[in-house]
Amino acid sequence: MPSIVSFMHFYQPADPQSCYYCVKISEIEAEEYPIREGIFTVEHVVFRCSWHSQFECSKCGKFHHFSWLFWCPTEERLICGSCRKPSMKPIKFWDKTYAYEFFCEKCNEVHYDLFYSEFRGTHPWQSEHYKLNSIVTIPENWMPLWKPYNPRMGENIAIEDALSLSNNVEEIRRRLGDLEFHSSLTPQNEVDHQDIQKKWEEDSVNWIENYEKSGELDEGDISRQLIIDPAFWKILDNVQGLKVLDAGCGNGYFARKLAKKGAKVYGVDFSDNFIEYCKVREAKEQLGAKFLQTSLTDLSFFENEFFDLIISNVVLVDVQDYQKAFFELNRILKQDGRFIWSNLHPAFGRLGSYLLRLPLDTSRNEERRYNLVDRYFDSGGTLVSWENFQPLWQFHRTFSEYSHALKEAGFTIREIIEPKPDLGLIKENPRALAFNADRFPYFIIFDCIKID
Repeated sequence: MPSIVSFMHFYQPADPQSCYYCVKISEIEAEEYPIREGIFTVEHVVFRCSWHSQFECSKCGKFHHFSWLFWCPTEERLICGSCRKPSMKPIKFWDKTYAYEFFCEKCNEVHYDLFYSEFRGTHPWQSEHYKLNSIVTIPENWMPLWKPYNPRMGENIAIEDALSLSNNVEEIRRRLGDLEFHSSLTPQNEVDHQDIQKKWEEDSVNWIENYEKSGELDEGDISRQLIIDPAFWKILDNVQGLKVLDAGCGNGYFARKLAKKGAKVYGVDFSDNFIEYCKVREAKEQLGAKFLQTSLTDLSFFENEFFDLIISNVVLVDVQDYQKAFFELNRILKQDGRFIWSNLHPAFGRLGSYLLRLPLDTSRNEERRYNLVDRYFDSGGTLVSWENFQPLWQFHRTFSEYSHALKEAGFTIREIIEPKPDLGLIKENPRALAFNADRFPYFIIFDCIKID
């Protein structure tokens, strides 16, 4: 005879806990819904009542989450989705967007999982004269009973809508406040190009001031110093005499370093403020670098096959039309020339990634438990801000999207580097970003060659 308690630990909390699912349903359900006591738990974090606990499958004898089983009134048995494969039915009910649909060969009918069945009013505790109560051993009271006033169905929706779940990691970041989100994820073609430029122009002054206060005007921020740039210099080889473009040069620190190594450097950037700062520095230092304000999607100032080498350091995350930018960069690069660019890592460096800390205020590395990643395939732009910076658009793309765009533009990827900080740098900078980057790659470098 099936039982409700097996490895689902029975735990009586010091204070009564409300059932996790009952609370969520009561907040959405138009009809009054009872909040039962949550006395079952696996993880001692989420507590569940008898309705929303685990049940034993009558076929395999294993215990499963209640939404992975259906009730067959003909056989009077609970059967799990592992023993009888369900399909996904895109349907909106409560805060859910799908149900599990089972075809029962015994009665030649379709049945639904216990969760959706409860919503419909066809759960075996809502009908069948409570037959489930006589079949399942319940150590605790499963009452009070709830049933909708009338039988009902959910709202049929498209499978795309059923799978369009919210980004749980972004929601965590919103609540913790380490980033402020000013928009939802927006398709890149719906983001206003002029708005991107306007926001960068407004914020570039803050970037220059922050770099100046932190003494980073000639070194880049801490991530560039400890993680990205050391890896960059390892693969750049000798740049003496090469025509090099710093695509998205910002305050020009990397362009100046290249010029000091003998390269004939050009720097371009979206922001007039950045370019003006670069020109002022060049007038003082006379390194021979040239700077131009323009977008990476319009490099018409340069003739075809002008450069031997193009570098771009964490810039493409801010570029709306990255495909067009790749085509323009390919056009002005010599045949077999290298395009080396860094970016936020598509999986671990994106807005939908978060290193969860327990406790949240810990400064210890071993208490940073998991790197959470969600909605990886959702591409587009999000307007975000942090610290004293104004909101800026950031764009997320997948590995395959970048790979495809590079190939279409005439590049082949020679090597991919996921830079890892030196242990000595970690020792001297124990709470800088590099410490966590020893565990996960926050950045990525693509070493590409023009083949077409």
